[in-house]
Amino acid sequence: MRVRRLVCLSLSVIAFSALPAAAQDKKVGVTMAYPAAIGLLWRASDNVAVRPEFNFAGSSGESGGTFDVESDSWAVGTGVSVLFYLKKYDRLQTYFTPRFSYTHSSTSSDIDGPVTNPEGHSSSNTYGFAGLFGAEQSIGDRFAVFGEVGFGFTHSKAKSNVTSSTPTSRNWGTRAGVGIVFFP
Repeated sequence: MRVRRLVCLSLSVIAFSALPAAAQDKKVGVTMAYPAAIGLLWRASDNVAVRPEFNFAGSSGESGGTFDVESDSWAVGTGVSVLFYLKKYDRLQTYFTPRFSYTHSSTSSDIDGPVTNPEGHSSSNTYGFAGLFGAEQSIGDRFAVFGEVGFGFTHSKAKSNVTSSTPTSRNWGTRAGVGIVFFP
């Protein structure tokens, strides 16, 4: 149920971000980026743009031996960046962007064998903040590429039915990304 709400919220943010752009006749583009994310780029003005994004992943696996283990996991996330354009050089624009992200992940496992708790489930929520410097190069009127680098921080909290503890982690370090923008 939580996943459905998170997916609906993420898609709503992406969809409704484009509404003011259509009303004001601003440029709206579809983005595809690495680390893997899809989203929109809405140019609110000549100096500011908003880039909401969405990502998801899933996996399943089996292993045999003394214990037969089946596991399924998935993750869904969203993020938003606000681009403050600094300077323009012909078709190249530099920018600074603060970024916020949220990811929810879940793993379920089923173990066949002599164990006390044959079914396990764990989930985690991760919040992230970053400050990035980037450059966007326009290639024609309908296509652009971008790259960015900066520093980020994440905080994660997990819970599991296997243990009563709720581990947390805090990570910090460099962050980089590249992507393309298509303006339909």
